[in-house]
Amino acid sequence: MWRGMSQIAIKEEDKIGQVYNHKLEIDLHFGYNSIRNSCHHSDINMPGTRSKSTKKIGSTGFTFGPPTEAASAVGTLDMLLVPREQQRSTHADNPPPTSIEDLSKRLEVIIDGALEKIKELQSDFLNVRTVQEMQIAALQSSNESLLRRCTNLETKVLLLERKDEAHARELNKLKRFSRRNNIRIVRYKANQGEDCLQVARDALGKAGVQDVRIERAHRDGKIISNWDRHILVKLTHYQDKINLLKSSRARLAEEPFFLIEDLTPADLKEKRKHAAQVKALYHQGTRLQFRGGLWRMADGRPYPFPTELPS
Repeated sequence: MWRGMSQIAIKEEDKIGQVYNHKLEIDLHFGYNSIRNSCHHSDINMPGTRSKSTKKIGSTGFTFGPPTEAASAVGTLDMLLVPREQQRSTHADNPPPTSIEDLSKRLEVIIDGALEKIKELQSDFLNVRTVQEMQIAALQSSNESLLRRCTNLETKVLLLERKDEAHARELNKLKRFSRRNNIRIVRYKANQGEDCLQVARDALGKAGVQDVRIERAHRDGKIISNWDRHILVKLTHYQDKINLLKSSRARLAEEPFFLIEDLTPADLKEKRKHAAQVKALYHQGTRLQFRGGLWRMADGRPYPFPTELPS
C-alpha cells in the first residue's frame, strides 16, 4: 500500500514541478511560511527540494523519501482543483496534509466519497432500470392486446369479405332473372323521332322470328357522338329470346346490326375476360357457349381455362 502511495506522491510531485516551471500565478493562500516552519520542525522538505535523509516506514523496512513532497503535492493539487475565489475558505477548512498519516486519511476520505457517489449512481441506475422494465412490460402487454385485436379484426374482415362475395353472387343472380327475357339490338342506325317498338319488330323479323311479342323497347346507354346506342328489348316469352339468338347469326350475317343477350355487368366482365381464349378454341374446333355467367362446353360443364386449372 505504502509503495503505491509513494508512486502516487512522486507522480503528483512531477505535476507540481511542471506547474512551477510554467510560472503559473496561483494564489494558494494557505500560508507558505507557516508550512515551511511546520515542515522544518517535522523534518519535511518543501516542493522542489530534496532531502538527503530517508525514513523507514513500518516493519517492512521500505525506504521512502521525504514525505513533504507527497503531502504538499496533494495539498497543492487540492487547491488547483478549487476556484480562486473559494481557495481562502477552502484552506481554512481543509489544510494541506503534513504527514503520511494525514495523507492516508485524506485518501480514505476521497475514496469513501467516491464509493458513496458510485453507490448513489448504482441506486439511481437500478431505479431507472426498474422503471424501464415496468414500461417495457406495459408495452408488451399493450402490444399483445393489440395483436389479439388485429387478429380478431382480420377474422371479421375475412368473414365480411366472404359474405360480400356471397351477397354479390346472389345479387347477380337476381339481376339475371330480371334480364331473363331481355335482348339487345347492336349497331342499328338511329334516326330522329324513331319508334323503338317498330324498329325492334322489324329487326327481330329479319332475325327469323315473326310475330314476336314485345313488352317494351328503347335506346339504352350513354349518348356518344357518332355512336348508335343499343336498343334494349324486353320480350314477353323467354322461348322467343332463345329462338332469336339461335337464328340471328345466320339470318343477320349480311345486316349491319346483330343481336346479343342482355348480360349483367359481372357476367359481361367474365365473358370478356376469356374472349381471346374462346376465339382461339373456336378456330381449333372447340365451340363454347356463355350461359349462367360461365363459358360452357356442349355438355353444359364450365370450361376449365388454363388460368383456373389447379396448380
